Order: sequence, then structure tokens, then C-alpha cells
Amino acid sequence: IELLAVIVILSILIVVLVPRLAGFGERANEKATKAFLAQLDVAIAEYENRFGDYPPSHFPDAWGAPPNTTNLGGEALVVSLWSKEWGGTGLAEDKLMNSDGDATKKPLATFPNPDLFELKDSWGNPIAYLHRRDYTREDVYVSEDPETGEQVESTLKAKANKTTGGWQRATKYQLVSAGADGRFGTDDDVGNFESTPETEE
Repeated sequence: IELLAVIVILSILIVVLVPRLAGFGERANEKATKAFLAQLDVAIAEYENRFGDYPPSHFPDAWGAPPNTTNLGGEALVVSLWSKEWGGTGLAEDKLMNSDGDATKKPLATFPNPDLFELKDSWGNPIAYLHRRDYTREDVYVSEDPETGEQVESTLKAKANKTTGGWQRATKYQLVSAGADGRFGTDDDVGNFESTPETEE
């Protein structure tokens, strides 16, 4: 009887504590991602100070055509921040990934290989980037489903404010993480703008 009582108590503790511990881990990932987005804001501000504009979220003519449009804004951001003309970023290269495995015919950035990298969030998925000129565009991103580990595609749209109808960061750019579920356009997205009940796609 005592053994059964102990098992019941342990079962109750597991049922109560496991979700809370999981939630703590997600909050930690969210805070770490927000901190990294703040670092990106600094690097992008330095780029804008040097070139007079924020990095593009498309491929300029000088780069040639991209191999595809998947992860486009995030890849354009990395090419810009590690470009041969700039190379001024102090961001760690261990935050780079290539979730869709694409590459250009020749290297566009300072890396020796032509892979098109994205920057990753604390869940290991690509961070999306949109310059204000591309806010009306819809981008497809490849990320990993946290439950199955399979690659999934989701569509990123620039975030607008429900109250005003205007864009978040209307004169600048948006950085967005897909959050814990690995899918853009859901409630757990993390951006470099204030998350309020008025914020929606």
C-alpha cells in the first residue's frame, strides 16, 4: 500500500511539474531569441550607418538570381552582413544554418563556399527578415517540426498593428522567429517589435 501511495504521489508530481518545466524551457528560448534579435538590430544599424539603407531582403541584380525563393529574406540578410563590401559584423558564425540546403553558383559572402545561410533562433530554426520595401511580400521558410523532427514549410507575412492598420516598424525592417512551434504566422512568433494584443499578421 505504501509503495502504491508513493507511485501515485510521483505520478501526480510528474503530471504537474513536467509541463511547467517544459514551459520554463520555452520561456528561456524565447528570452534568448529576443536577446539575439537585439544583437541583430545592432549589426543592422551599423550596416545602415555605413551604406545608408538597411540590408535588402531580396537579391539585388548584382548578386544574380537566387536559386529559389525559400528563406529569401533571411539569406539576403546573411549575404549582406557578411558581404565582401561590408564584412563589418561581429556576429558569431555558430548562429548560421542552411535549412533548405541551397547555394549560389559562386560565393556571394566572405565564406569560401557558396551556401546560402540563414541565422537561427534558439529553437534551431531560421530567423526571417523583411526590409520595409518588401512588407507586402509573402515568404516561404523551411523549419523543423519540434515533435516529429521533419522539415515543414510555413509562410511569413510582415506583422501589422490591428489597432492602427499600419506595419510594425513601418520605416525600418522586421526580424521574426517562428517560435516554439517552428511555424511562422502563429501566436508564438517572436519579433523585434513589441508583442501586444494588438499585434497580428
